[in-house]
Amino acid sequence: MDRATASELEKINVSEHENGNAKSNGEQRTSKTYDEVQSSHSPFWRQAFIALGSFMLSFSAGATAGFSAILIPQLQHAKGKHKYSTEMVSWVAAMASFALLFGNMISGYLMERMGRRASQILLSVFYIGGWTIIGFAGNINFILFGRFITGFCQGWLGPLGPVFVGEISSPAYRGLFLAGLSLSIASGVFMSHLFGTFLHWSHASLLCGAFPLLGCIILYFAPESPAWLASKNEIDRCVQSFQWYRGTSPEMKSELEKMIADQTQRREEKSKLATLTENIKKPEFWKPLCIMIVFFIITQLSGINVICAYTTDIMEVLIGNSSHTYAAMLATDILRVIALVIACVLLRKRGRRPLAIFSGIFTTLSLILLAMYLYLVEKRIIRHISPFISLGLMAIYIFVSNLGISLLPWNMVGELFATETKGLGSGISVMMTSVAFFGTIKTAPAMFQGIGYEGTYLFYGLSTLFGTIFLYFCLPETKGKTLLQIAEEFRYGDRSKRKDKDCVNV
Repeated sequence: MDRATASELEKINVSEHENGNAKSNGEQRTSKTYDEVQSSHSPFWRQAFIALGSFMLSFSAGATAGFSAILIPQLQHAKGKHKYSTEMVSWVAAMASFALLFGNMISGYLMERMGRRASQILLSVFYIGGWTIIGFAGNINFILFGRFITGFCQGWLGPLGPVFVGEISSPAYRGLFLAGLSLSIASGVFMSHLFGTFLHWSHASLLCGAFPLLGCIILYFAPESPAWLASKNEIDRCVQSFQWYRGTSPEMKSELEKMIADQTQRREEKSKLATLTENIKKPEFWKPLCIMIVFFIITQLSGINVICAYTTDIMEVLIGNSSHTYAAMLATDILRVIALVIACVLLRKRGRRPLAIFSGIFTTLSLILLAMYLYLVEKRIIRHISPFISLGLMAIYIFVSNLGISLLPWNMVGELFATETKGLGSGISVMMTSVAFFGTIKTAPAMFQGIGYEGTYLFYGLSTLFGTIFLYFCLPETKGKTLLQIAEEFRYGDRSKRKDKDCVNV
């Protein structure tokens, strides 16, 4: 460790002013720096306020996913007899998901190059531009262009939002805030459907653009992530940022010291390229990478996004006719939001791992039971479908899947990777879910036609079952642990128990 960094670490260890003893000049300067960043609000409320900026961007991501459901019917109605072709309609729906992968590709690079905060501000500008283009579009080509931009931003935000929120949050609140990202996405889907129910799609688009605008304003006044500043050797700014977000308790100061010391040691070991090459060989990179890739694929193979994309067709089959399908769609949105609100509370009390296993088991059961029921109806063993049973099983599936399987990967991608590989690891993980997302959405109609709805649900149920078994043996618990503790568990295995004595449990 060089002298400059050692000096900075000495500054962090400023003792309290209880005894009134004289301090050294360096300590007095650091104490003044701490005072300058103090606020009358508690660390929780400061973290919550800045996380709200990321939540607004996630609202926009949810609106992007749900907007086609209200855009396509209005476009077709406006065309009258000369409706758009099925191919063109499919592109309106799929353009955003097609652009996801391109956003994923640049997300990791930009968050490491520019920082988490600055990257989100730039992202919000692109998001506002995309919604504005859609709102003022005079033809279908501009609508497609706007949809591509908003989908690109959705992919860009995928790894970026959880990383930023995970790094600014205290261990005690991290699960709550990360679950808030998934809640924001579900709320964004609902809001886009609500806007489109009462407004023209152009006006609804401009209202959706208000979400990233609010997020940009909040993030403009936010300090940068202290973990990123430490990785760039900006120790003074790191101390001030950490102090602003997390406070000055002895536990927080101890975590700050260890984080800076760990980052300093890694910088001194090798050059940047050599360090990255070495880091990707370490267990704290490839172990969480494997876990997150499988977890994200499980989420997609559970069929949760297929339900969102083909809600009206699915509800028509479950109800037995085409009436009330749009009411069922809004009810599904509301149920998803309620489940995620409950998940936010349960994550703080129960942790990630128990919720993932519980959600995986009951998602599997609900899908298999639904498949069996539809099979009995198809074979005329049951003569008439009962909406009470079919919709009830679907409601259980939507509820339990959103308690864990659908939201936890987005939570944990911001927790499991070490700081120096967080951008690369989260980028690869989210890129894989974008590929799986596109694959499941694209193949669902062919599966419905080829093996029936019952066969499709059985496939999703069995996929979730095998994925849940994998999570049972491989998924770690991250509740109440610092990001450094999580990395050490992957790095040292059982030896991390000894290492954790030097870490802070919150």
